[in-house]
Amino acid sequence: MRRKSRIAQQRARNYALMGILFIVAIVIVIGGVFWWMGQRPQPLNPITLCPAQGPLGHQVLLVDRTDPFNQAQKAAFDNLTKDMVAKLPVGYLFSVFVLGDDFKTETKPLIELCNPGYGQDKSELTQNTKALMNQYKSGFIQPMEKVTTELLTSNAAKESPIIEMIQLVYLNSIQANKTQGPVTLYILSDLMQFSTAFDMYKSSPNFEKYQSTYLAKKLWVDLGVVDVHVILLNNNIKNESPAFLNFWNSYFKHANVKTLEITNLPG
Repeated sequence: MRRKSRIAQQRARNYALMGILFIVAIVIVIGGVFWWMGQRPQPLNPITLCPAQGPLGHQVLLVDRTDPFNQAQKAAFDNLTKDMVAKLPVGYLFSVFVLGDDFKTETKPLIELCNPGYGQDKSELTQNTKALMNQYKSGFIQPMEKVTTELLTSNAAKESPIIEMIQLVYLNSIQANKTQGPVTLYILSDLMQFSTAFDMYKSSPNFEKYQSTYLAKKLWVDLGVVDVHVILLNNNIKNESPAFLNFWNSYFKHANVKTLEITNLPG
């Protein structure tokens, strides 16, 4: 009787162990399913290729084409835009605006796409990295290259309403695409404002005088969330004067920009 009792106890322990192992196996399987589902890509916006929850950051390029580029500027611009697109972080939105020969019809971005990534940090076990690369090239890189190449041949314009365009870029892109991430506005321009309301070619600009006008109040924008990087085109000797630089430094300071950087485009 004692021997049968021991056998029954052993059998009970074996059953208990098998039950525990079965439960552990179920937990592992369920955990694996949840892990695999967590590794699957979240759906992207089919139009912008941005994450479903919105862009993780935003970079905006405003290109002033009111004057034609010379050959050196064309080469520098081509290098600049290719570098900006290639280095755009995954999930960041990239918007391109042009200030050209028809200001009134160029108030919307020429293109506005997020970098969807090309699977560089993904595994073939959970994602089709070849499809991600195809999406990256055909859906992001190629459209961006097409737009930036076309900008090189844009026509010159009769007016250069840069301040008006900065306001429209803010309203139609920066404010319209709210993001918790960093926002950078790149302005490629000689910054020589020329419109019927405000002409920098007539005399040296004075920010205090400009600030007292109705135009200044009408065109003011709050760029408090924006880092601004001006890439200055050397198209006019006037934009090298202290008065010119003082005006734009004061303008961006009054607009509350987070940071301001001014560099020159070669050529």
